[in-house]
Amino acid sequence: MYEIEKTDLKGAFTFLPIEDVHYGVGALRSLEASLIQHNVRRALLITGNTLATKTNLVDKVLAASGGRIAKVFHETTQHVHRGSVINAIESARTINADGIISFGGGSPNDTGKAVLLGLAEDIRETREFDRYRVRFEYPSSVEVPPVNGPALPMIAISTTLSGGEFTHFAGVTDSERKVKDLYIDKKLAARAVYLDPELTLDTPDGLWLSTGMRSVDHCIEALCSINAHPFTDALASQALNMLSRYLRECKADPSDLVARTQAHLAAWMSVCGLANVNVGLSHGIGHQLGARNNVPHGVTSCVMMPSTMEFNRDYVGNRQVWIAEAMGCDIRGLDSAAASALSSEAVRSLVSDLELPSRLRDVGVDIDDFPAIAKDALEDLVVATNPRPVGSVEDVIKVLHDAW
Repeated sequence: MYEIEKTDLKGAFTFLPIEDVHYGVGALRSLEASLIQHNVRRALLITGNTLATKTNLVDKVLAASGGRIAKVFHETTQHVHRGSVINAIESARTINADGIISFGGGSPNDTGKAVLLGLAEDIRETREFDRYRVRFEYPSSVEVPPVNGPALPMIAISTTLSGGEFTHFAGVTDSERKVKDLYIDKKLAARAVYLDPELTLDTPDGLWLSTGMRSVDHCIEALCSINAHPFTDALASQALNMLSRYLRECKADPSDLVARTQAHLAAWMSVCGLANVNVGLSHGIGHQLGARNNVPHGVTSCVMMPSTMEFNRDYVGNRQVWIAEAMGCDIRGLDSAAASALSSEAVRSLVSDLELPSRLRDVGVDIDDFPAIAKDALEDLVVATNPRPVGSVEDVIKVLHDAW
């Protein structure tokens, strides 16, 4: 069994202002009470076009709100382009919104956070986002502009497993630069989150499972973080074990609401406390694969995790032994090197069992794209905190080639 290393810790632990998490079958029924709790009478519901036009789920959310949703905005875009956020901000202004509800996966959720930012800072044009984006110059120059104005309360209703409902940062794509920028502030965190498995049954299986792999990525990079913490270690290792089991059960029986609830809880656990530990290269490359090549974030984790783990292996101590054990590998009788090597193979096996893409070549990424992706990744804040120092574009390109 993996033995946790002894480390000297000191500092402060940050909790986000998430007040309630409602989970399980029928959780949505308490939505009106939550809106009342936060004095929301004219909410803007932000969702995706598919949920709004091809399912009856928006009607269910409207009914559960008790008439406290004044308008539905469903023109969100994958990877949250600035122009779509401006449109959502204007929709909120037209109803004098006093609250935001995001409904769906990462795109509606990040759009909702960006709308909180835009309303708080009176953003009216796409170029105005530049004032608030995180600016990073490798290796250590970083500027995180604060949100100065008051933010509306937001309630997040999740239909995927990416876990973004539990974070205080948003990724928004600048279409001109083809770069996804980060915006970070505790004011962007939701006040309440809903994890109702009945609302996820219309989520395409590939999206549900691939966003589950995004949560696996959260767990792995949290456990291997340069500032790993016992709080996040415990949650991430347990979440990794749950995801390894329940994603396979969801694949075998997509109607299993118990498995879906367990997967939802594991996704929450995978990011709980993540404000306190740094992730690394898999996330950093994934952000830019989304912005430049339109690869969904869950899929970027499927294709980048194993190669990134192998790149980092000699720099994370025995942490990958823990990952292998959490994912169900039999490590008895193996030395540390052999047990660690099982961890990336366990990830590959899970991706294969879920029948998800596993190589960059399978998701529309060409070798000619590598230099631009690598350059943009080096400008991503999280790459600077990768366990193995990433010193050049060539380092990133090597990992991309391994994943191709």
